[in-house]
Amino acid sequence: MELDRRKEAPPLYSQVAKELAEKIESGEYAAGELIPSERELQLMYNVSRMTVRLAMSELVNRNYIECRRGIGTIVIYGKIKENIRQVRSLTEEMSQQGVEMKTTDCVLVKEKLPSIVALIFGRKPMEECLVLKRVRVARGRPLVYSKTYLNVDGVPTEASAYHDSLYALLQNQLHITIARGEDVLEAALSEDTVSEKLQLPDGYPVFKRTRVTYDNNENPLEYSICYYPGDQYKCSVDI
Repeated sequence: MELDRRKEAPPLYSQVAKELAEKIESGEYAAGELIPSERELQLMYNVSRMTVRLAMSELVNRNYIECRRGIGTIVIYGKIKENIRQVRSLTEEMSQQGVEMKTTDCVLVKEKLPSIVALIFGRKPMEECLVLKRVRVARGRPLVYSKTYLNVDGVPTEASAYHDSLYALLQNQLHITIARGEDVLEAALSEDTVSEKLQLPDGYPVFKRTRVTYDNNENPLEYSICYYPGDQYKCSVDI
């Protein structure tokens, strides 16, 4: 690619980033592969080291690549990254990354509470509770299947009310603010309903996240179990 070096042209780093992003999207640089080194990119585009680094930084922020010490710069395009540093909805997290979330499957049913959920909620085992089950899609593929036990009075009873962010619904309609949460992340293999909802074969690697959230008075609001395809999702934690 010959860069446009006219005064009114976009910055050189932006042009380099755009060219590399197109190569990644087309599969020329496939997921898991190394892209050329900084020095190689300098020679390819006849630009400075700083220009290359700015282009790399842009692609890192857009989740196209990841720099790994001692290895190089690896293509990760296709995986969606969630940064766990505070309790936020997946809708909000993805929106900040420019990824649009859609709900393709949403049902609201009553089920009996499992013992562990009843204990957390301070309710009787086998007591009935509203349960929200959803499939959220990003970039045309199922990203998460979730099952959420709701411990909140006055929530809407129509499934259509839950096509967008649950946390935004609680805040905007019921004035309930989520103060904190507890997440447990673990590796698992898909089977049965999870495989069906995420369109995966049985035994496919998935991330399983269990979350409990609380309001300012330490009242538990939800108990969610979420499953993410292993080839599409990753998370980072600020410590």
